[in-house]
Amino acid sequence: MLPPIDPSAWTIDHAGHLLSRAGFGGPPEQIEAFHKLGLHGAVEALFVGGGAQTPPPAWTHDASSPRTEFNMTMKGAMNDDQKREAFRQARQVERQRLLELRSWWLGRMREGRQPLLEKMTLFWHGHFATSFTKVNVAYFMWQQNETLRAYALGSFHEMLRAMTRDPAMIRWLDLGKSKAGEPNENFAREVMELFTLGEGHYTEDDIKEGARAFTGHRIDPTTMEFVFQRRVHDYGDKKFMGRTGNFNADDIVEIILAQNQCARFIAQRVWEYLAYEDPEPAVLDTIAATFRDSKYETKPLLRSIFLSQAFYSPRAMRTQIKGPVDWLVNACIALNTSLPAQPALDAILSRLGQLPFEPPNVRGWEGGKSWISSSTLVLRYNLAGYLTGSREPEARVVNQRLRGPVDISRVVPDSLRSNPDALADALVFRFFGTPKFPKMQQRARDVIAQTPQPIDDLEAAAICQKLMSTPDFQLT
Repeated sequence: MLPPIDPSAWTIDHAGHLLSRAGFGGPPEQIEAFHKLGLHGAVEALFVGGGAQTPPPAWTHDASSPRTEFNMTMKGAMNDDQKREAFRQARQVERQRLLELRSWWLGRMREGRQPLLEKMTLFWHGHFATSFTKVNVAYFMWQQNETLRAYALGSFHEMLRAMTRDPAMIRWLDLGKSKAGEPNENFAREVMELFTLGEGHYTEDDIKEGARAFTGHRIDPTTMEFVFQRRVHDYGDKKFMGRTGNFNADDIVEIILAQNQCARFIAQRVWEYLAYEDPEPAVLDTIAATFRDSKYETKPLLRSIFLSQAFYSPRAMRTQIKGPVDWLVNACIALNTSLPAQPALDAILSRLGQLPFEPPNVRGWEGGKSWISSSTLVLRYNLAGYLTGSREPEARVVNQRLRGPVDISRVVPDSLRSNPDALADALVFRFFGTPKFPKMQQRARDVIAQTPQPIDDLEAAAICQKLMSTPDFQLT
């Protein structure tokens, strides 16, 4: 079994850790509220919605797309110059829609009404990595994002099945070109290697036979939805993972899910995302069994993780490098301010190395130590300075003002500025998610002691920047 933490041992430090890993962190008052709920109450609160969300961009309600309209227009009388201009305009509109979509999703993360839902949607986006750079249709990316969110805390079984019919995925992995006699093996390979089993747990014959089962999956250019074209599907018998039959896509999904390795592979990916890398064999055995026994329902898996001793162990707490999205959203939550506006938002996340809807390849983002280099670390420090309002950004960071400075009086209250110890404790709680962090409390006291008195707003912002520019702020 995975030993659970004793509810009586539940601390405010644990509450801050839970909010940070199961979401994007929270201000001191939210952490205190979570602590008061108790261990089980706090974990269950993560699965509850928090009110109305900001609606997605208006164009998501209309399946028509500039790209679709352009394709249909091409069938008419257009010369080459007109076609090139129509194509350029369509691409421009799609790119603008992508910026709107990215702002909307990051805004959901920042609002914090359903932090676990958005955190897990981000996880599945990296797992089923699909990029606008090839898909080129913002509507498809929104569709996939909504599908991932719908199953993020629910059935992995249904999510995997939905991904075999997802227009963005079909385009991303060229499944729409696969037909009887000419199956495209790309999709079948990634389903097993990246989505369900991992390398070494399938054969090349499994790929070839599985690819035959996925033939006929297409996108209707009028409705922008999945459509199955029977006339190009391979109806012959396939030999897949020791079984033979006239298998289709759903059959392949069922056979894969019946493999114990599938539960183990996904459970490990989720654990490493939320806790730490290379879990102990006993930990992995337990969470994999939990996932398999629940018929691939994600909530039981998440509960077992969040209630475990291992999740709150020294190996887990403050050991994970924040990804760029985590870092930016957490910084804005700590500073009690909104996210930067577009196009600055893209400029920041692109330089830091994580643009939602544009993962680098089919494997998604590597994560971990790859998030930090000498250049990105300096960039984080510079951006912390700008976000706090203590300095202007360098011209190479963005070519326009990101946003107005924070209301520093809400972060560094006037009532605390003449009390160094109380101010240090308050800032450490705000930026590091715990009121008891001796190393950073001493660091904060040292920074405050070196600050000219009385502390004005500019100096208060500089104190915040210095705390955000520590190695510990880069960790969660």
